[in-house]
Amino acid sequence: MHIPRLLAKKRDGHALEQNEIEWFIHHLHQIPNEQIGAFLMACQINGLNAQETTYLTKAMLEKGECLPKQDDAVDKHSTGGVGDKMSLILAPALRACGAIVPMLAGRGLAHTGGTIDKLESIPGFNSGLAIEEMIKNPCFISRQTPEIAPTDSILYAIRDVTATVPCIGLITASILSKKAAEGIKSLVLDVKFGRAAFMQHSEDARALAESMVRVGTELGIEVVAQLTQMDHPIGCMLGNSHEIVETIDCLKGAGPHDTMELVHAQANALGFDITEAISNGSALNEFKSMLERQGVDSSIAQQLIDDPWSVLQRAPQQYTLHAEQSGFIADLDALVIGQVLCEAGAGRSVQGAEIHHGIGIKIHHHIGSKVEEGDAILTMDGPFGIDVQLIQRLKNSITISDYQVATSSRILETVTISDCSTT
Repeated sequence: MHIPRLLAKKRDGHALEQNEIEWFIHHLHQIPNEQIGAFLMACQINGLNAQETTYLTKAMLEKGECLPKQDDAVDKHSTGGVGDKMSLILAPALRACGAIVPMLAGRGLAHTGGTIDKLESIPGFNSGLAIEEMIKNPCFISRQTPEIAPTDSILYAIRDVTATVPCIGLITASILSKKAAEGIKSLVLDVKFGRAAFMQHSEDARALAESMVRVGTELGIEVVAQLTQMDHPIGCMLGNSHEIVETIDCLKGAGPHDTMELVHAQANALGFDITEAISNGSALNEFKSMLERQGVDSSIAQQLIDDPWSVLQRAPQQYTLHAEQSGFIADLDALVIGQVLCEAGAGRSVQGAEIHHGIGIKIHHHIGSKVEEGDAILTMDGPFGIDVQLIQRLKNSITISDYQVATSSRILETVTISDCSTT
């Protein structure tokens, strides 16, 4: 295969054939980064049609190893947000209902938190299971291994530095090549839109959702996508340790309404009613069992369930922001709040950076809540001597109005295969 000719074909807006895409992915380790970058830029500028996206996803999937197919295996994927802890609640709840849950998850980058970072705030948690360990495990949340979709890590690293991350076809192939490798029968996708989401507008989120549902279906997976709003933080606890605390609250049946709305909707999309599993404690027991299977000492796991802050890190200084007037909470800007947390040390701006698991925020009053002057709105657990500009930006993220803002469901719509175009 003559690489410049292939690049020129895509550059000029022509669709690539299956054999061309398969050859490119099969030889990816031997192709210079400059040519990979050129390929990605051509995809970004001209797009990948439905068939090209499917060919690329299949090629990336087949280049790596896969877990065995299981009829009762299900999973969920989110495009990322602020306070997005649903995977931590959903996985054990689904297991309590009899499902197999082989969940590959990622770390956070920029203002969005990562499921793996949150779990690694628990002492002893092993987030790097080998494939042999995954096969024997009925419910796990682990990092991607080098054997699963190995070309994805090459492509993503180059996408990140060549401004080609937003390409819908490339996003679809990256996500679905890993999810299909889990051997799952069903998948629910939480595709977020709004200020703090990767996709700012619902139209872009819908296009991504349709692409992933269509490709997932062609790979033999039953896929449903939910478009959900990400202008305001999800739940009341934000940050790594903090979201573990709220996960346990949710599994005890005491979770915030907006968080549990999403968790129940995701479970329902997969065909499960988790209401009883939450109320009878079996979901919480499955969470504890999952931690133990992934390296957490049983006594530590029990202590975490009983008294989370006795186990988890918590930053030493509290910074509380109070209402400067009476009224109603009209806005909490999730993007600003997520950026402040990231810059304070709870997240990372570059891959591989260290994070502080104990930095986080508790929201005392959410959108639509009535507050009096002097009421606490947010409390940030941070390091001593935090940059005062971060606190000021956090303060600026809060809007109080004289009028109550109506609140509604975070779920805008659901996308199934019947909603998807074939072009």
